[in-house]
Amino acid sequence: MGVSHEFTPEGPTITVFQLIGNNGFTTEDYPQPEIWAGVLKRMGLRRFEYFADHMEPFIFRDVMKNRSEFFQDTLKALKNNNLEIWSAATARVSYLLNMLSHPYEDMREIGRQWVKAFIDQAVVFDAAYISGHYDCLSKPQLQELDSWIDRMCDEMVAISEYAAEKGLKAIFLEQMHRPQLQPNTIERGQYILDRINRNSAVPVHMHLDTGHMAHVKDDPTHTDRDKNPVNWFEIKWGRNEMLLVHAQQTDTQASRHWPFTAEYNRKGIIDALEIIRRIERSCVKEAVIALEILFHRGTDIDVIEPQLVESADYWRDTFKQAGYIEKDSVFTKGKK
Repeated sequence: MGVSHEFTPEGPTITVFQLIGNNGFTTEDYPQPEIWAGVLKRMGLRRFEYFADHMEPFIFRDVMKNRSEFFQDTLKALKNNNLEIWSAATARVSYLLNMLSHPYEDMREIGRQWVKAFIDQAVVFDAAYISGHYDCLSKPQLQELDSWIDRMCDEMVAISEYAAEKGLKAIFLEQMHRPQLQPNTIERGQYILDRINRNSAVPVHMHLDTGHMAHVKDDPTHTDRDKNPVNWFEIKWGRNEMLLVHAQQTDTQASRHWPFTAEYNRKGIIDALEIIRRIERSCVKEAVIALEILFHRGTDIDVIEPQLVESADYWRDTFKQAGYIEKDSVFTKGKK
């Protein structure tokens, strides 16, 4: 059977793909910007998500405000390696803390300030988007989950107004792997995006992670449908204009963030060609594949780099196998 496409008066919607990086593969071990920038360049990538742990936007906001040494060296590394920041990515802090959904209003206000500082970081780096997750519910809040989800949606609408004011094009909301991190099921993801986008000042798009489905346990709302990663990729999410995918090789036991090397592709459950085909069925206009591959702390950069290069080559080869033509890490069909 062929891939099913949605037909419009102009013909079928054929998804345009991008392959981008994510510099979360090293933070505290190699904070020097030239190191991670050189790796991204040698992966053959032009655009990437800037992992916020490199310049935590609230703690180090004066570095950005004053354009001090570290900020200047970051800009220099981008220029030297012909790189662009596609989005600012929330990294670890925002899903380890109760932020926009903290049970106390005074703490929620600090959470709002953090997200605004994060948006400011995207702006100073000329990024068009922010991506990731923005808060964590407490265990007691799960007893009133529906009402807290609605409050989270309202908070995201307010954040979208600040994003619009600052000139961002859109926000990506990441699907996660436990009830305290919403959305964590297909049904809730559809509800949350629809509710936010009724009133949002900029579009809020779905952000999927290939490792956030299969290993989920002890959550009765997370069904067999939700556990199968490929099911998420053929859904028409919200406006169905853009989709961001954190691509990692993984298994059914944890969110591994393994590379797409021959070794880990034998161990893992993620098949890039199947992901591409499922996204095609969704008829989303643009899908951005971001390689979010992480390593244990202390891993040497000489071990990290060849695995990242092989991972980028694997996705490039898979796009070619699927009939796509590459130009500047953008993959299209039907044009040379």
